Amino acid sequence: MAVKMEVFSGNPPCPGCLEIMNLCRSVAEEYGEEIEFTPYVGEEGMAKFDEYRMFCVPAVVVNGFIKIEGVVPSRFTLLNALREGGLCLR
Repeated sequence: MAVKMEVFSGNPPCPGCLEIMNLCRSVAEEYGEEIEFTPYVGEEGMAKFDEYRMFCVPAVVVNGFIKIEGVVPSRFTLLNALREGGLCLR
């Protein structure tokens, strides 16, 4: 089963939002079908953003749990959050 990674960004995206989107997209492409990547930009993600009761972007939710909020993580930190969600790291 794929690990679900939802990424939230503002619109227009700030430099941090652009960086986290690029990082998450890169990791999702690297792991292929093992990660279900869903980006949300601005208003399109507000319902989910409110459902998770988040306060700021950029943010990453893994399998329904807020893992990163308000900061741009390192690649290592993002991979660790995905590992906690069940991803087998390479």
